[in-house]
Amino acid sequence: MKNKSFLTILIVAGISATCVIAAESASAQTYRLERVPVIEQIPCTVHKRVYETQYIEEKVTTYETVWETEMRERRYTVARQVPETSFTERRRIVQRPVTETEYQDTSYNVTRTVPETSEREERHIVARQVMETQERQVYETRRVPVQETSLVERVYTVNRPVTSYVGTVVDRGQYVNQVNTSPGRDYNRLAWHRANYIDPVSGESRWRVPGFYWTSMQGPARYDVNRVYQPNYVTETVPVTSTVQEQRVEQVPVSRTTYREEQVARTELVNVPRTVQEEVVRRVPVTTYKQIVERVEQQTPVTVRRMVEEEQVEQIPVTTYKTVWEERVEPYEVKVAKVVPVTRTVQKPITVSKLVPYNYTVERKRTELRRFPVSTVVPLSKSNSTFVIPQTAPDEADRVPVLPEM
Repeated sequence: MKNKSFLTILIVAGISATCVIAAESASAQTYRLERVPVIEQIPCTVHKRVYETQYIEEKVTTYETVWETEMRERRYTVARQVPETSFTERRRIVQRPVTETEYQDTSYNVTRTVPETSEREERHIVARQVMETQERQVYETRRVPVQETSLVERVYTVNRPVTSYVGTVVDRGQYVNQVNTSPGRDYNRLAWHRANYIDPVSGESRWRVPGFYWTSMQGPARYDVNRVYQPNYVTETVPVTSTVQEQRVEQVPVSRTTYREEQVARTELVNVPRTVQEEVVRRVPVTTYKQIVERVEQQTPVTVRRMVEEEQVEQIPVTTYKTVWEERVEPYEVKVAKVVPVTRTVQKPITVSKLVPYNYTVERKRTELRRFPVSTVVPLSKSNSTFVIPQTAPDEADRVPVLPEM
């Protein structure tokens, strides 16, 4: 391509020189040819790769431990005392007071006294106390103690240890090494390509000029090792010891004293006073009063209380206890651990690369043949002076790509 450009310059220079000679011969003006360096600016567009971080939604499932409460039943047998009541007859003789009302004759005499003076015999009755010894039957009731021994059931409560096994989920996890792979960096470089290649779009075999072409490359992947905890849920059986109350029954001998009534008759000597009426007669001079007696009739009620014996029958309740075994069901709560999957939506970052166009200007220096009139004072020493000319349509083969700084 450079040879072609050089040939073009030479052809242009030759044509320019011929035109100058023809013009000089026509106008008798003398010109000289001089090579002038010219810098032209060539716009170039390249694409640079830009990396962006994008977030995509991803569903992640984790396992969480949830504690739930379950109701279980515990069955055990207990002894219960059932009371039974029976009645026993007891007979006894008691004395009951009976009150009776009787009417007695309490008539009295009303005497009017008439005084008389005379000598007369006075007779009056004198009461004299005489003690007599008599025998009397006395009946008394005695209560004789009777000792009885019986077996009584005694119920008491004891605490018995009971061991049950409960399943528990325990985490036996450990830390493991997790390797994360990061893709290498994408970049472009010149690489040699052969004539035959496979089109990645159509998959057909094509031909091209062998040479260096810009090729997208990818660097080596990067491996990161992270220390990650990996759970391991293991179900274990844990013994739990609790106490259960039990009722036990034992036979205890109990002595009981009862009293039995007995009636005893005995003879007692009793001194009984008795009043003896004696009549005493004496003559005395006295003034006597004559009495006129008048009878007043009167009935007075008198309350008389006497003891009456009667037999009483008493029903005595006797309570006995009978042991009955029954099964009881006791509910209790147990906490159970369950592993439940939980799905969450997380934002996962990914790196996306794209090509962004980048414009820049490349300065290219070339040499042109120019003619200058001889009369014009142009020092030949200024051949190294630089002139900037407008941009012309450059040849695609003359482009020199310059890579921008990435």
